Amino acid sequence: MNFFQKFKRYFASSEDKALSGMYGDTPESHLDRYPQVPPPESESSPRLLAARWAAGDLYVEHVPSLAADLLEMGHDTPSLRRLAGEAVTHHSADLEPLIARTFQELGVVYPLTESQEKLYASRQIAREVIYGLRNPWAAASNLEVVIWNWRWVDQVPAFEIIYSINDELTWDDESMRRTKTEMKSALIEAFASLASLSDSEIFQPPTVRKRN
Repeated sequence: MNFFQKFKRYFASSEDKALSGMYGDTPESHLDRYPQVPPPESESSPRLLAARWAAGDLYVEHVPSLAADLLEMGHDTPSLRRLAGEAVTHHSADLEPLIARTFQELGVVYPLTESQEKLYASRQIAREVIYGLRNPWAAASNLEVVIWNWRWVDQVPAFEIIYSINDELTWDDESMRRTKTEMKSALIEAFASLASLSDSEIFQPPTVRKRN
């Protein structure tokens, strides 16, 4: 770290310091403000796992152990057994045919459209934020970069709000930014809206927009 960087770090405002550590903040429940938000699904829900896989939110090397967990829970199909016994691979395309058969044998309609799968996974993430299971700042970054690759669905205004807050965090002029408390309040409001999406809203034909 050079002298200028040390100087800037030493004199950084308390607000900048608070922002720099926000991704490590302990998650907290927001149900007192949003009691209408349904609870998140079980992490082992086949429908949810299918959505997370299609949305790129599952590491391929974790798939065999997840399959083994499903077997222990009583889900038992020929393809699931094969998947649980697969050698670890680093290429999702290698497992895709077997994974598709597995979900179909588990009674999951798979695949849906890419946007529908991403919306389903996004709603789960939002519900986990509201229920205090996820850090909202990390969740916002994960949604924009990992799940949606800087795109969003026009019919869901929450995405544009979440992305704009992600942008605001990078503004150099601190005087132009809202406080961390103000941004967090707006972020949680957007997550509550996303978490409240119904199945019919998720499975309608979406209009996806790429960020400018």
